[in-house]
Amino acid sequence: MRIAIVKEASIYREGLEGVLSNEFNAHDVIAVEPNDVEQLKDYIIDLLIIDIDTNSNYMNLIHQYRENNKKIVVWTENISHPDLIDLFKLDLHGYFYNGMEKEDLLRAVKKVMLGQHYIHEELSAILLGDYRNLHNRKDCRPVGVFTNREWEVMELLTKGYSNYRIGEQLYITDKTVKNHISSILRKLNVPDRTNVVLTALKNRWFYVS
Repeated sequence: MRIAIVKEASIYREGLEGVLSNEFNAHDVIAVEPNDVEQLKDYIIDLLIIDIDTNSNYMNLIHQYRENNKKIVVWTENISHPDLIDLFKLDLHGYFYNGMEKEDLLRAVKKVMLGQHYIHEELSAILLGDYRNLHNRKDCRPVGVFTNREWEVMELLTKGYSNYRIGEQLYITDKTVKNHISSILRKLNVPDRTNVVLTALKNRWFYVS
């Protein structure tokens, strides 16, 4: 699978390109400047990673690759980016946050390659807020499926809390937090916390006051 990175040249881009090249085939990872995307026409691209902070014409590029059924990931360090909500509505394969650890980045890319979706926890709260405001309705939660504590943990997950912050908020240990998350994953039959958040959004289990 060939990966294309659309991002301005920088030490960070070189590092990103290096990480992906080391994990995957180096010949299958290319990086281009936002103003030089015409170069991509010379390649068959399977996964497109676009930095939306430095590329003003990314919407046209996204629509072009969506029409060709390519996998698309947008990348930002600005959780207040004005286009994030519209980009969420496009249901792209990935929404990455600048500053991701190497392990998180590789895990996210592999998930996208498998056809799954990935939303970084820093951005998931933005998506949840939009869903809440859009539907503006009361909680609609299934009865008898989750314990009260599991509901509390799930709500904090939708707010983008880490395990450590959840433990602090609920006054429970990290091990207990992990046990609750494992139970939630099992009951929802989903592979990770990102899909927990997506399931909560789709089923409108939380309400913004």
